[in-house]
Amino acid sequence: MAGRRFAAIGVGSFELELGIYEIDAKYGIRNVDMLRHVIAIGSETYDTGRISYQTAQEITEVLSDFVNVMKSYRCAGCTAYATSALREARNRNIVLEQIRVHTGLEVKIISNSEQRFLSYKALAAAGGGEFNELIKEGTAIVDLSFGSMQISLFDEGKMISTQNLRVGALRLRDQMNELTTARDGRERLLTELVDHELEIYSRLHLQGRKIRNLIAMGEPVRVLFDRLMRKEGKDPQKQRVISRRTLEKGYTYIIDKYDSELEDLFGVSIENASVFVPTAAVYSRVAGQFGPEQIWVPGTILIDGIAAEYAFSRKLVKPKHDFDADIISAAEQIAARYGSFDAHRIYAVENTLKIFDAIRKPQGFSERDRLLIHVAAVLHHCGRFVNMGRAGLSSYEIIHATEIIGLSDEEHEIVSLVLRHENIMNMPDDVSMRAAKMIAIISLADALDRSAKQKGGDFKVTLGEDGRMTVSTKFSGDLSLEQLTFEKNSRFFNEIFGIEPVLRQKRAF
Repeated sequence: MAGRRFAAIGVGSFELELGIYEIDAKYGIRNVDMLRHVIAIGSETYDTGRISYQTAQEITEVLSDFVNVMKSYRCAGCTAYATSALREARNRNIVLEQIRVHTGLEVKIISNSEQRFLSYKALAAAGGGEFNELIKEGTAIVDLSFGSMQISLFDEGKMISTQNLRVGALRLRDQMNELTTARDGRERLLTELVDHELEIYSRLHLQGRKIRNLIAMGEPVRVLFDRLMRKEGKDPQKQRVISRRTLEKGYTYIIDKYDSELEDLFGVSIENASVFVPTAAVYSRVAGQFGPEQIWVPGTILIDGIAAEYAFSRKLVKPKHDFDADIISAAEQIAARYGSFDAHRIYAVENTLKIFDAIRKPQGFSERDRLLIHVAAVLHHCGRFVNMGRAGLSSYEIIHATEIIGLSDEEHEIVSLVLRHENIMNMPDDVSMRAAKMIAIISLADALDRSAKQKGGDFKVTLGEDGRMTVSTKFSGDLSLEQLTFEKNSRFFNEIFGIEPVLRQKRAF
């Protein structure tokens, strides 16, 4: 019996893609059909900041065809996402409205962090246990798209850091075309453009870390890898792990060729051929900088990630990797960078989650709310690294400018606002209720360790039928400071939730 059919649509910087998938618990996620239409939307956006009427019309016509194909497959669901080309276009809302009116599709523009997180979900879905095994030791995922490149470091099964570099295959191609048309100058220009970004990245984030595995992702490298392997008589589906030597051999083979030569050699469109050289240059320079022992090219793309997200979120397929743990781990690394992930912060996070869980059901909190308040609690007070006198504002400015993988722009803003208003007495009235509730919980949890000595030990939090939330501890020593701060923050908590918090401790006789 066929599984549930799902349609994934990607509006990228270089092409429009439709994937039809069958999803079931036994066989997982299987691609049954795929359509692509090459259209360099990004070239217009990155050059002029706008998408022309002609290009918008072409996008709409192609998406209309996609909708007809999707209907013919009788798909149970459809998700359409757009990436940087639309995200950076000043007239994006006009284009999105044209698409909606003429095709019925509600295309969502996703943030860079959401886009990259979808790539990891595709990778985990396709690679299964292999992905989890690789990231047990130093692994760099280099996800090159047409607009930018994301480098994410994993070690001991956890995400260590992630950073976006504005080094995309299409951006590099256009920069290269502006600077020169001479074939012999391309390698030098590409090397300088890429190395400048990589040297800054390595100095700030790599810091001598040993990288054993490099995972090369993104549509440009997928197509290039496929053509290079077939040129050598190898099956790219069966041989996805290569050595640095093989990578350098491929780079040397194409670097001195014109786009028209690559078009003929590999049987691709001139548009695809035009990004082969910058793509090969990026991975050659990355491999040279990181020194990996092996390179894995999984061949997954954005629409694979859209399908994986659909399957995982609806529990049609069980993921083999904990993605929420990656988000938390990345937040912990950010906090550690600013010296705030110490014993006090760990303790405050534990108490935040205890209070959250105690009132979760009657408040109607979701699992996503729990993740966001966990992230906010981890990052709370990181601004003290910059300015102890205005820690809340400094925390906001730091995190507002720091990418947190897997969060939407709206979620990122909520976390930033929670950090900004750590002083509940000065919080403006126009803060959203979602953020205000998180602020109330974190402030109360923080009060339980006002002395930063974790004196209270293991607190127990229970919600009674009388509308009181009791926070109890067996510690019988002096908690005067914690009690005073707790009572002060309790008033705001009571105002937000209509729940009276009470702190009780075992008394010595």
